[in-house]
Formats: sequence, structure tokens, C-alpha cells
Amino acid sequence: MRKLLSAIFIVFFAQKGLVAADEFVFQKADGFRLMIYDNNVEPEKNKLLSAFHNADYIIDGEGQVFLGPFGKIKLEGLTVEKATDRLFELFQPYGRDIKIVVVPQIRLNVRGEVGKPGMYRVSPNTSFWDLLNQAGGITNSLALENMYVIRNGEIFYANFIEALYKGTSIGELELRSGDEIIAPRISRVSFYSIVRYANFIASMIILYYTISNANSKTK
Repeated sequence: MRKLLSAIFIVFFAQKGLVAADEFVFQKADGFRLMIYDNNVEPEKNKLLSAFHNADYIIDGEGQVFLGPFGKIKLEGLTVEKATDRLFELFQPYGRDIKIVVVPQIRLNVRGEVGKPGMYRVSPNTSFWDLLNQAGGITNSLALENMYVIRNGEIFYANFIEALYKGTSIGELELRSGDEIIAPRISRVSFYSIVRYANFIASMIILYYTISNANSKTK
């Protein structure tokens, strides 16, 4: 049954056309939601297991997660399926028929022209549209056109407009825990001013070459 639950979870990812659970690999700062079932029901009468059921956990800077009396266990570098197996080995002695479900989450910081800037933890199969919706939506259409990602001090660009309208997932955009998604504060007035200024410069260059050509022909 435990393998069946893992298989169902993998199929869910595959059907969505997103990052498959067997392809996702936990890294530092990733999180996950842990769900534990004992004999196919929530472990309400099992105080030990119920303390861990439907709870969120974060992988620390050492690639480990702290699980109370069980101490720290290493999950960095494991796929969802292997992490599920590791946790099953940990909890299996404390129930009759233990089933484990692990739902991965990554941490993203959304800043700039959004309604509710801040830190968000989402599953890799969350669509970019859903992420922006959680962040209160874009408050300036120009910000969407100029969005970028900061990762370890470096700037990356992606086609966020296409991602928004196609329902592209966070996993498909290859976003990672710790990434900052920036919707820059760009004034529409200043944007149009830049366009007008660029057109003016282009017109002056064309005028210069036109006059230069005319003068050379008269000589």
C-alpha cells in the first residue's frame, strides 16, 4: 500500500506534465509536508505519529531535517520516493500498517509590483499563475514584461508572460528554493519617456546622415 501511495503521487505529477516526483531532488532550504496514515486512517489515537502527521518541515543548511525525538535525518539529494522510503523506515516500528506521503515544497521570495510581496513555499507542480495569485497578483503590467530571478547574486530571465498564460509550473521554470522573483517597479510614464527619447535620438541620427549625404553630393 505504501508503494501504491508513492506511485499515485508520481502519476499525479506525470499527468500534470510537470516535474515528476521521482525526478524532484530535495536540496537545502526545500521543505515538504509529511502525512502519515496508520491502518489507512489518520493516526489520531497514536500520539507519536499524530504529532508528525500533516506537518511541514524544512531542510536545513546541512541538508537535514529535525524530527523531534528522532533527531536529524539527511534528506538532501534524495528523490521524493527515496525520502518517503527513508521516513517509512523511521516511523514503521511505531504503527501497525504505516503509509507515508511526502509532498515537496520550495521556498520563493516574490518582491516588487505584486499585491502581497513576501516568502512563499509551494510545490514544484504549482503553476506560475497560482504563485502570482498567492502573491496578490501583478499590480503593473510592465512589471510582468520585465520580471527576472535573482539566484546567488546572479540575474536570470524567463518568459514569464508565456508561463502565466500557459500555466507553466514552478518546476518547469526550473525555479529553486531561495530564488527571488522580482517584478520591477517600472513607471509607465517613464517607460514611454524612454521610448520617445530613443525615437528622438534615432531621428537625429537619420537627419545627420541625410544632411551629410546631401552635402557630399553637392561637392
